[in-house]
Amino acid sequence: MTDKDIGPDRDSWPAQLLSADQMQAVDARAAAQGLDTYALMTAAGEAVCAAVIDLMVARKGRVLVVAGPGNNGGDGAVAARALSEQGYQVQVLRFLSRSHRQRPAGASKATDAERAFAEWEGELHDCLLDAAEVPAAAAQLIAHADVIVDALFGAGLSRPPEGVLKTVIEQINAGDASVLAVDVPSGLDGNTHTAAGVSIRADATVSFFLFKPAHFLYPGRALCGRKRLAQIGLGDAQLDPEESVCLLNTPSIFDAALPRLSSEGHKFDRGHVLVRSGPMTSTGAARLSAHAALYCGAGLVTLASRGEALMVNASHLTAVMLKRCDTVSQWGELLQDQRINCVVVGPGNGVDEQTRDSVLAALNADRHCVLDADALSCWADAAHREQLFAQLQQASCTAVLTPHGGEFQRLFATLSEQGGEQTARSRLHLARDAAAQASAVVVYKGADTVIAAPDGRAAINANAPPWLATAGSGDVLAGIIASLLAQGMPAFEAACAAVWLHGQAATELQYPISAEQLLTRVPDVLRRISPVNHRR
Repeated sequence: MTDKDIGPDRDSWPAQLLSADQMQAVDARAAAQGLDTYALMTAAGEAVCAAVIDLMVARKGRVLVVAGPGNNGGDGAVAARALSEQGYQVQVLRFLSRSHRQRPAGASKATDAERAFAEWEGELHDCLLDAAEVPAAAAQLIAHADVIVDALFGAGLSRPPEGVLKTVIEQINAGDASVLAVDVPSGLDGNTHTAAGVSIRADATVSFFLFKPAHFLYPGRALCGRKRLAQIGLGDAQLDPEESVCLLNTPSIFDAALPRLSSEGHKFDRGHVLVRSGPMTSTGAARLSAHAALYCGAGLVTLASRGEALMVNASHLTAVMLKRCDTVSQWGELLQDQRINCVVVGPGNGVDEQTRDSVLAALNADRHCVLDADALSCWADAAHREQLFAQLQQASCTAVLTPHGGEFQRLFATLSEQGGEQTARSRLHLARDAAAQASAVVVYKGADTVIAAPDGRAAINANAPPWLATAGSGDVLAGIIASLLAQGMPAFEAACAAVWLHGQAATELQYPISAEQLLTRVPDVLRRISPVNHRR
């Protein structure tokens, strides 16, 4: 499997993402507005057919549609009919509950899914979900298929697969067939974005109208394989403008806020970033942040260094300015310079009282703040943590916190301790809760970094390659965020832009990379999307 994508270019994908519940509400509004819901199902099934054809190695391949009784299964039935009409050998294996199988005569109007199955004239095998075991004939169909369409339950399944359903998923995963999932792989929860039990491992997934967070958060990002989005006749009229927004992090969500230069401007118009250095044995992290801030357009950058580390830092700096700072009192004096409008605290600073006091001083000075690394880990004690949250809430500028997994668990211990199958929450839910608790923008770093704002907005980043996990890359990210904040970008947009630039630069560099290489590539990526370089 791969995380590459099929279908339209990734950059053309809509940014908005919908949970399973939100998508169900879209479907309900479509019906209430008079849209032909069976026409929508037909369009979805035809999109599945097109995705299957793209997945086929040879036209003679055997296709097995494994379907459930709901709309996901109905999409599969339409796809089966469309594939059969194009000459493919197609069989349908349908899993039903007894209530579906024993639908009484004279019952209410058939559902769209029932209509789709009624119009399927090919080979159909039914299996009860509460059967003791998967029938041998059904197991044989799975074993001999070349392509399997997972149209079982998709995002409609909100509990771990059990019994026959669990066995079927295990048999599909153990087979040699290529697997296409409809909507999301069955077993992946479209609301919690987690997979509590066994789940289909698809080679590709086709979804409709808008993607879901589960497509881009792990484990779903791996379970989905290649992703394809199909438009089936839904639009903005079916969206609720009052719902909290989750976005796929692309330039479309931050490009309007990128820095713009005036022909009459000067360096102080582009901000002044102050970075706090650590002791002599750990100065490199802060220098990476400082250089990243300068390379991404900040007008001035100053590194505040302890006396013992002055010579070490001086030997590595040119355009970055250097100031001696041994105490919190001296740090406070530096912050009195009104030209300084953004501060980075944490990289290599040490987990100690001085770092805590430096954070509080920066927040109290009404500057934009990026808190990273040690500036996050030094609040593990509950009393200290509440002190930080209180100061963040009172700060006039929204701070940006950039925790990785371990730092997140220390800083947001009460959130991290909540879990279990009944309260399963993804990185998205945790980041949103953390942003609300801290009154700050939270960049919850990882392979599927989530950026969350206190007002509920969130973005999931999907362009970071695995080789971005290298020493110093987080320090570079902190500097990029600070640079964009200093140049006037709002906190949420600055964090989104920095995370995307960071990932794109690493992708272009390819494996292996170092943090120093990132420093030189990020400006190239920013240059290509910057409005400064695209004036008409």
